[in-house]
Amino acid sequence: MKVPTPRPSGRAADALRDVRITRHYTKHAEGSVLIECGNTKIICTASVLEKVPEFLRDRGRGWLTAEYGMLPRATHTRSDREAARGKQTGRTQEIQRLVGRALRAVFDLEKLGPRTLHIDCDVIQADGGTRCASITGAFIAAHDAVGRLLADGRLADTPIIDHVAAVSVGIHDATPVLDLDYAEDSRCDTDMNVVMTSTGRFVEVQGTAEVRHHEADRGAKEGAATMSGDPGHPLSRIVLASNNPGKLREFSALNALGIDLVPQHALRVSEAPEPHPTFVENALQKARHAARVTGLPALADDSGLCVFALGGAPGVYSARYAQLAGGEKSDAANNARLLDVLRAHADRRAYYYCVLVLVRHVDDPEPLIADGRWHGDILTNARGGHGFGYDPLFYVPALQASAAELEPEVKKAHSHRALALARLIDRLKDPW
Repeated sequence: MKVPTPRPSGRAADALRDVRITRHYTKHAEGSVLIECGNTKIICTASVLEKVPEFLRDRGRGWLTAEYGMLPRATHTRSDREAARGKQTGRTQEIQRLVGRALRAVFDLEKLGPRTLHIDCDVIQADGGTRCASITGAFIAAHDAVGRLLADGRLADTPIIDHVAAVSVGIHDATPVLDLDYAEDSRCDTDMNVVMTSTGRFVEVQGTAEVRHHEADRGAKEGAATMSGDPGHPLSRIVLASNNPGKLREFSALNALGIDLVPQHALRVSEAPEPHPTFVENALQKARHAARVTGLPALADDSGLCVFALGGAPGVYSARYAQLAGGEKSDAANNARLLDVLRAHADRRAYYYCVLVLVRHVDDPEPLIADGRWHGDILTNARGGHGFGYDPLFYVPALQASAAELEPEVKKAHSHRALALARLIDRLKDPW
């Protein structure tokens, strides 16, 4: 039996090279990263262009494209600049197309709007694995560029639906190894580049078995997971158990904690039933359902209107209050029924209630729970054109307006959901 030869670098077979990522590396680009994988060093920038290619004009969607290049002395010997030769090599074209495909696989280009994210990957020093490092660095740069767009108000919702990273695997001296450097890559029996998402889905696999076949799933999954920013961290990425874009915007405050929130529809999670008589039970069921399907931590909420004179009704049945009495399921019908049943009551006090439930995994025995109440009174006539649900009837004395008369940003700052979210964020700052 042949004894595996130690790797030239002395690393274990399943060990990555040291990875260092410096964000905001350049001054002008919306997103920029210096990624160092061992001795491979690449500057990745993401530029936002308020235009799209001709083939996307007037279609209301964006585009993401990439360019790749190497400095003349990025390797042991100097190479002429491709611009000086007037033509890109086939290798350069193939790599930049790969980078573009990898990132487009985790972007919702409809949400990007009619603009282009232009990625540039410039290799300043090469020691193997430049295309994989380019993909990983490019995604981080693109992520930061999107963060700039969100902060500037140019995007209302993130177009990022998953994280992506890449790593190489191969067979060197009869040993399956992870993250090949140049010394291994130049004389390995087999080498493959694996592009994966943080949810464990393959985006692309490129491989060449020059001497020996490579067995499936020998280190690539773990390597790509590590490169994608420690997705094993329990709260680096959370699925929101809702398809409501308004909730996703309201919960975007979690981004400040380094948490990426992904709506459940982006991960093909169906709506969970809400059969329970309490808000917290329904929220917990939705959170566990999303965690079960995705394998990710999950955040869910349940909310409704509670009226004192009605013993807390409509409560968990707020969205289908009229339907329970044989009416239609609509905001107008719900409001009409509420006014009807309150006609005989002088006590108009009420509150909106929201409970948030966060689970680290489907069987989490200690879910994190935070709630909020927004107190007000029920009007006798609807007022205002903003909002939804019972907002036209919900009068807030402190603001001297109905919830439907408030500007969206004012409502967002005072609502029951905002109060619950603030409490959740405070609790997340402590160990859990």
